[in-house]
Formats: sequence, structure tokens, C-alpha cells
Amino acid sequence: MSFDPSEYSVKEAVSRLDDLSLDDLSAVLSLELENKHRSSLVSEIGRAIDAAKTADEAEEAVEEPVEVEAVVAARPKQLISLQRLLKLRPDARKKFTRRQDGMFEA
Repeated sequence: MSFDPSEYSVKEAVSRLDDLSLDDLSAVLSLELENKHRSSLVSEIGRAIDAAKTADEAEEAVEEPVEVEAVVAARPKQLISLQRLLKLRPDARKKFTRRQDGMFEA
């Protein structure tokens, strides 16, 4: 459904951009750049292309449900030094285990 924007005023051409696909918008942009090269229309076509790409990406990014265990496993472990470990209360120290590099993780 491509159209030649040079046959329309900027206002008329802009009003037709919402009905175009991403490929059609690219074709319209090429025609405008080859012919009249009206900066305001080129800018509006660029915005319409960005909006179309964003809409396409949003449709592709369907989130799958995440299990609680996966979130807990993905949570970064807390690393502290021996000096900081010694400043903790004894009951809080029990959560930490020593790593090979000398740090402690919870």
C-alpha cells in the first residue's frame, strides 16, 4: 500500500503513515528522499518507522512465566571479605561459606 508522498502535502502524507507497514514506510521514505526531501516529512516517516519497529519487537517479546526457584537461583550471591564477616553478628555469620579465593558468600 505504498504511495508517492510527493503527490501530497506534508500534512496529508503524515496522516497516511499510520496505515503503512514497515516495508511500505521504508519505500515512502526512499521516494521522499529522492524527490522533494522535505525534512519535516522525513522526520515523521522516521518516527513512524521507529514506532513500527518497536511494535514488532513488542509482539515478538512474549514473556514466559518464571518460576520462583529460577528467580532465586538467578539472584547474585552476596560476597564479603573476612574483615566484613568478622563485623557481623555470630548468627549472621552462619549464612556465609568460605570460597577458594578467600571471600565469603551467602
